[in-house]
Amino acid sequence: MASTRIDRTERLLNLVFCLMASRHAVRRSDIQVSVPGYLDAPSDAAFERMFERDKDELRGMGIPIDTVTDFNGEVEGYRISLADYELTGLSFTTEELAVLSLAASVWDEAIIGPAATTALRKLEAAQGAAATPSNGSPVINVRWSETDAAILPLFTAVREQRVVAFDYRSGNAQLAFRRRVDPWAVVAQEGHWYLVGHDNDRAASRVFRLSRIVGTVQVFAESQENPMPPDFEVRAMVGAHAPDTPFEMRVFVRAGQGAELRRFSKVGKKLDPYADGELLIGARTSEQLQSLACAAGAGAQVIEPKAVHDDVLASLLRIHQIHGGETS
Repeated sequence: MASTRIDRTERLLNLVFCLMASRHAVRRSDIQVSVPGYLDAPSDAAFERMFERDKDELRGMGIPIDTVTDFNGEVEGYRISLADYELTGLSFTTEELAVLSLAASVWDEAIIGPAATTALRKLEAAQGAAATPSNGSPVINVRWSETDAAILPLFTAVREQRVVAFDYRSGNAQLAFRRRVDPWAVVAQEGHWYLVGHDNDRAASRVFRLSRIVGTVQVFAESQENPMPPDFEVRAMVGAHAPDTPFEMRVFVRAGQGAELRRFSKVGKKLDPYADGELLIGARTSEQLQSLACAAGAGAQVIEPKAVHDDVLASLLRIHQIHGGETS
């Protein structure tokens, strides 16, 4: 299968070269004997079918194959006009080249990184200038994290309108759950990438932060059953998406206590469970912060903000009173 595909690609390229090499129309009979691959056809009828398919495919790619006829309307042959096919000269300012270099660097760790770099080198050669600022300072290099590798398959699924599936860890949950989604768009906002689509398991539109996708994204051959509505506002959906932890508190936890607080810690290095210390806790609501602190009881003390400290203290006093305790 692979060799047949390569032969066809070579045949298409050779056909383009053949039609570009002559200033005059090239007859079918000459094409048949000149272009490698056509003589392998078992019959003239098979060659005709092969040639017609190749012409249609090249024209579909935007290559202008002209059919030349005589005064009687008979086909004389085919040609590709250089004037219609050649690109005009490219010209970029230094700043534009720098932007192109920045765009290429985004793909540096992706599977199309070599192609992006090669394209940039060709543009530099045509321009006669390197894609660096005039002051000689290096162009900013943008790299994706490992989790952002999901962008490539998701872009493909959005373009081809295919169904995807992936493991997703929502909020501050430790476990990831399988999601099956009709992807509508992949957008970047405030330094993060998001997927907007229809969650088939929940039968509703959802926003997924790509950094929370665990493992690889699976793209299915089946088409989407729930395409994006024509009046759907992707940016508005992402903008309305609640931030992960808009509320924070700093809390002191004692050794061996506050397990739930330790799990919600926003500090990169986790505190040893058998050591006491301070933690920065994030939550979706102020009430959730209070609930976490109250659940730890005497094992934790809220340092700041003062409003959360006072609310937690008042809640613990009420709990103490309800259970028959005395207050001083």
